[in-house]
Amino acid sequence: MGYTTKFDGTFHLNKRLLDSETLYLLEFSRTRRMKRNPAVLQSIPDPARTAVGLPLGEEGCYFVNEKWDEDSEVSVVNYNRPPKTQPGLWCKWIPTADGGGIKWNGMEKFYDYVEWLQYIINNFIEPWGYVLRGEVNWQGEREEDVGMIWVENNVIISPEGAEELLRYAVSPVSVPKFVWDCLQAVEAAGKPVTDWYGIIDRAVELGHGEAALWIKPNMDKYLDGWDRGFEFEGKVIKMTESEL
Repeated sequence: MGYTTKFDGTFHLNKRLLDSETLYLLEFSRTRRMKRNPAVLQSIPDPARTAVGLPLGEEGCYFVNEKWDEDSEVSVVNYNRPPKTQPGLWCKWIPTADGGGIKWNGMEKFYDYVEWLQYIINNFIEPWGYVLRGEVNWQGEREEDVGMIWVENNVIISPEGAEELLRYAVSPVSVPKFVWDCLQAVEAAGKPVTDWYGIIDRAVELGHGEAALWIKPNMDKYLDGWDRGFEFEGKVIKMTESEL
């Protein structure tokens, strides 16, 4: 299951990455981006990260020494949720062998690839003093799913709105008030919702039929909200993680 997109081309840097920066970005790509407890990580060696001067970051977002707890996973808060600042579980952009560019690592099922490229630019490329440019073509499994990512001077020109895409990917999902009221009722009821259609039944059961009608055609947005929280007029609710 899942969907694979292939990428052809390389984004070029104005100068080569330092060896320590190349190593860190490779480790970043190899590591499942999981929500972690920074307090647990404080005493854990993370040489690739410390070599480039990065902190642990929010929810351990810059941590890359996954081999340390690959068996016990004592620092992992949620295996299936990334740190709140990151758009997904896997970043599949890596440095080229000579450190002079950024390319796809060839692995299947790369999601949020524009958002991840924007993240890499914002958090690593630009702060480290590099300038990225170039064009990379993509081809999805569907014949019509084809396009190009065009970068100039650390700005993603195409597709348009990359910064907004990243902002959306890491922000709570805005919902109408009647959906917000339903979510609060579900949370207050404290009954597990173990499948995607179960929430619709629960909404009806609790007297929130209008919310059920909204959720069904907006299932992707609803599932995004389970990862990032739901927002209404500046208030945010995070559903209990055991409920999905």
